[in-house]
Amino acid sequence: MDTVRARRLKPYERLKLRRMKRQSTNAVNSRHARIVLLSVGGVSNRQIAERTDCTPQWARIIIHRFNDAGIDGVTWCPYYCGHGGPRKFFAEITEQIVEIALSSPKALIGMNCWSIPKLRAYLIEQKIVASISISRLHEILRERKVRWRHTKTWKDSTDPEFWPKYRAVRRLYKRPPAGGRVIFVDEFGPLNLQPRAGKCLIGPGKRVERHRATYHRHGGVRHMWGAYDMKTDRLFGIFTARKNWVEFLNFLRWLRRRYRSSGTLYLVLDNVGYHRKAEVRAWAAKHRIRFYFTPSSASWLNRIECHFTALRKFALDNSDFRTHEEQQQAIEEYLAWRNGTRDISLGSWKSYRRRHGSQRHAA
Repeated sequence: MDTVRARRLKPYERLKLRRMKRQSTNAVNSRHARIVLLSVGGVSNRQIAERTDCTPQWARIIIHRFNDAGIDGVTWCPYYCGHGGPRKFFAEITEQIVEIALSSPKALIGMNCWSIPKLRAYLIEQKIVASISISRLHEILRERKVRWRHTKTWKDSTDPEFWPKYRAVRRLYKRPPAGGRVIFVDEFGPLNLQPRAGKCLIGPGKRVERHRATYHRHGGVRHMWGAYDMKTDRLFGIFTARKNWVEFLNFLRWLRRRYRSSGTLYLVLDNVGYHRKAEVRAWAAKHRIRFYFTPSSASWLNRIECHFTALRKFALDNSDFRTHEEQQQAIEEYLAWRNGTRDISLGSWKSYRRRHGSQRHAA
């Protein structure tokens, strides 16, 4: 009776059997794991039967199953072995579902991305679960903080002087010069007069906002020369109809007048051609302005970029401006709120409700 012994365990088998032994919601798996572990430890089958509350014959059967098929031979899955009653998704199953959801869909289903129905079909086909609803699968992923996100692109810089420029800019961030001001400079635009899609809140009785699909760009374009002050956390700029070295030099003059008593200005900017114009660099050197150029294809080093993202979202998205003056006013109103020079309220809620309520009644 005691001649049957469990074979020597592999490291991963020992870890998994110990986890199975601690399963409080699956007593069958817990008992089978204890039988195998006790047999490996040299305990006789009769003593194993007494400790696990089973017969010696059953202990030998479990040991034979383990020796022949490994852990799969002694695992009891309620999705396929149980009959009727409510089904539970144990921790091991949910962990496996999350692991599959985070794996490459290209390798598993030959597609570029998962969807909840396709993930459900794959789980059932692979016999991870016998059945699961789409809503329950969505709940499991949400509980484990698995969320949908847009993929992003990344462009490597081919600038041969990447690391010297990178270190110079990073050093400027960590230790700003005491006798000057660090300013981040970039161009925001071109600003066309065209409808832009966005997002809006809707509810019962509300309709999604619509914008015209056909338009003409007869109004030309505008450009905003933007500057971000790292010390005061302020974003500002000026608007022009053209973008060249002459307009950039005028912007530098405007910036120098704004910080006339701030010592040297350290500007972080990209290496576009008109930034390196000889006339521009000569005037900047004469008026205590130093340029720190970011490497090519590495505009993410310029901290003004992330602030432009918010500016575009709250001032331009979901809009259809008909004049550049109207568009410029929207940008300036956002900048005024962002820089703390105005409250978020532009109008009274009571007057707005009174005016629009009267318009609805009139209609």
